[in-house]
Amino acid sequence: MSVYIMWLGLLISVVLSLNSLVVHADLKSGQGIQLPLDSKITTMMQHLLTKDGKIENLSIPESSAITKQSVNSQSEKSNPPQLNSNLSPSAIVDGLVVRFKDQKIQDLAAENLPPPDEIMNELESTLGEKLTFYRSMGNQSHIFRFQAPKSGEVVTDLIQKVKTLSSIDQIEPDIRIKMQLVPNDPLFDPYQWSMKGQAQGYIGGINATGAWDSTQGSASTIVAVVDTGVNAHPEFADRLLPGYDFFVTPYAPGGSDPGDWTTANECGDKEPAEPSSWHGTHVTGIIAAEGNNDMGMAGVNWNTKILPVRTLGKCGGSLSDVINGILWAAGLSVPNVPINPNPAQVINLSLAGEGACPPLYQETISLVLGQGAQIVVAAGNDQKDISQAFPGNCNGVLTTIATNFFGDAASYTNLNLANPNIGGIIAAPGGDSNGIISTTSTGTTTPEGFGYNQQIGTSESVPHVVGIASLMLGINPALSGIELNSLLPVTSQAFPEGSLCAKYQNLCGLGIADAQNAIEAATTFKNYTLIYEFYNSSSNDYLLATSKAQMAAINRGEAGSNWQLTGNLFYAWSGATNGAQPVCQFYNQGANSYFYTVNSGDCNYLQSLNPTNAVADDQWTYEGIAFYALSPTNGACASNSDPIYQLYNNQAATNNPNHRFVTSLEAYNSMIAQGWLGEGITMCVAAVA
Repeated sequence: MSVYIMWLGLLISVVLSLNSLVVHADLKSGQGIQLPLDSKITTMMQHLLTKDGKIENLSIPESSAITKQSVNSQSEKSNPPQLNSNLSPSAIVDGLVVRFKDQKIQDLAAENLPPPDEIMNELESTLGEKLTFYRSMGNQSHIFRFQAPKSGEVVTDLIQKVKTLSSIDQIEPDIRIKMQLVPNDPLFDPYQWSMKGQAQGYIGGINATGAWDSTQGSASTIVAVVDTGVNAHPEFADRLLPGYDFFVTPYAPGGSDPGDWTTANECGDKEPAEPSSWHGTHVTGIIAAEGNNDMGMAGVNWNTKILPVRTLGKCGGSLSDVINGILWAAGLSVPNVPINPNPAQVINLSLAGEGACPPLYQETISLVLGQGAQIVVAAGNDQKDISQAFPGNCNGVLTTIATNFFGDAASYTNLNLANPNIGGIIAAPGGDSNGIISTTSTGTTTPEGFGYNQQIGTSESVPHVVGIASLMLGINPALSGIELNSLLPVTSQAFPEGSLCAKYQNLCGLGIADAQNAIEAATTFKNYTLIYEFYNSSSNDYLLATSKAQMAAINRGEAGSNWQLTGNLFYAWSGATNGAQPVCQFYNQGANSYFYTVNSGDCNYLQSLNPTNAVADDQWTYEGIAFYALSPTNGACASNSDPIYQLYNNQAATNNPNHRFVTSLEAYNSMIAQGWLGEGITMCVAAVA
């Protein structure tokens, strides 16, 4: 290990001394530079998570000026009651612990007596909840019980209401405490350090045990493993979907792994013979081995379905086969292959090639992101900069760097040595002297049975992250791949103090993937809806995609041709949160135009013009509630929201009137300069990029 540290320190010092040259080369080639959407969404997510105060150890880069303290300080009133702002949305809360300011009421608590009726009435009226006095505490606080236990998400909203009460000194949710779920799989305790977390003293683990208290995954989630194929194993055999084999000619249904053993010189001169790796089966176990089944080991997600896609075999695989496998996995068309009836929401790519990101790869990744799916990839195992290996250097993927038992960079992993941009990079356990145990087939050539073994590599890091992403989707299926690419890094755990990853900023990304933090963030984002803007260059029209599914449909051409994402994004609310009102969506077939309004009067008026809601060229058809937003007051938005500006392009002569809804005043003024009619702030949303 000491030789490794000397090597890495020397390499870092060389790279830092040549940093301007290396970065210039990266910018020229486009390697390592993330899609503009990544940084926009990350900024909005950091803002919303910080504002909500749901994630205590949110990983925010030093360049960000947003902190929990600064947000809280802006909203504090003089001497308000102290509130617990770090409550997990998935926590179970039995009641409230309240300490009143009045010394006489504190004295009652010391005698285990309830507060006066008028105080109880005030508290219940403000909360809108019936409370029962349970007992007192030694700190002069009263304990109250709800009529039935509530979730942390509900209670967080409830206790915000008491900020107006001058009688309260402190209020805390009475959270139900329980042991972290530790599965009974016999290999878990002695070998699976990577699934544990800091609470158990494993600083290099992903804290899956903390997440399992809330969720073990959903059978509605589909993960594709694009690899050597996946063989049935008792840990996940009943959750394998029908896959496809893109390694054989012609392509054929299947997806199992017949073995990738080689004889000496079969893959090139002086290349040694190799036994079958069973690589895809090993990757799959980390993602999806069933936990708590008294057998073997536990994967991250115990319920997700696995889509096996074979693209690798003897001597590796071809770029074209891997690309076709990725496209098919995402539900996109591949010639002479039936459309995949079970499109994957997350795609595991535990593979790497040397060189710049091939344009075909980049195009494929963009298509998959456009379907709302996520691609998680390996950084590579060659002790190089991540810019030198694809697809980890492609835009729009989540690149995974391997860490060891101690939460530091593994000895073999590629690292982010030169690029100051840490978007789209995360660390996860890949093992070193302590490997990653998972499922395997037995047999040195063809499969003979099933078993377990330990392997190391960035190939093992990827499925840890994929497993967490699949847990998040089980809780919040609306999350898109570009959202997951941002949420996973910003909810990661900081690297251990004194580690190389902590010492050299950006070396290993923001931090080590943390399953508990990630699922709490996924729960928080059930309150929000990401809105995507599209532009049609042939008709000069704009429209908003108000869900991941709608974005995917537009990208597939189901709304006609020539629609492209503009990069104009914002977060609206998904329900009536913070007083948000429904935004009505209307469509005009003749103009091929959409209109959105938060004004209930406008909504009712347009519906009255077409009482049968007929689809016709001269009618506005009501298509339901698109999302939720606040109405502006006197032409401005409240401090807890951001403005959306409305413009109108009245091209009546061509029967093509069109509205646009933009997120920035600069874009608004630019459109006016082009001849569009500015109509001011039309609605106020949760966050804009």
